[in-house]
Amino acid sequence: MKSVTSDLAALLLRVVAGLIFLPHGWSKVAGDGGVASFAADMARDYGFPLFLGYLAAWAEVVGAILLIAGLLTRLDALLLAGTMFVAAFIVLLPDALFEVPPGAIKPFVVLRGIELPLALFAISCALALTGGGRFSLDYALRGLLPKKKAAAEAAALEI
Repeated sequence: MKSVTSDLAALLLRVVAGLIFLPHGWSKVAGDGGVASFAADMARDYGFPLFLGYLAAWAEVVGAILLIAGLLTRLDALLLAGTMFVAAFIVLLPDALFEVPPGAIKPFVVLRGIELPLALFAISCALALTGGGRFSLDYALRGLLPKKKAAAEAAALEI
């Protein structure tokens, strides 16, 4: 049985990650040129299929809202982990590797260049593995489903 502290930790991670993802995703969807511009940039600059740009932008907006609510938490977190993997290791890491000032400690400069997407990648991976916890809509809905299933089985036995 999960402890209350792990459920509170999942709630904290979900809400904070969702609040960070939301404005970043919104800027992709509602920014200059909208989601079409973001998707086209991803396709042109990184060779990704166009639909993945749309998926990434909308995953950050819709996924953030669902993450805060704790609905479809594992799926949301998995999609968001994918977007943060791409952001950290494909988009930002190459620049961070080559923009090290002379005399700087290279690993520190590189980590600083990818710190936010790396942290969000780790948070998303943790939520994909653990789920939303007891204080989520996933948990509330899971509590309703067995009751309906048991009622349906009882009704079937009466027939």
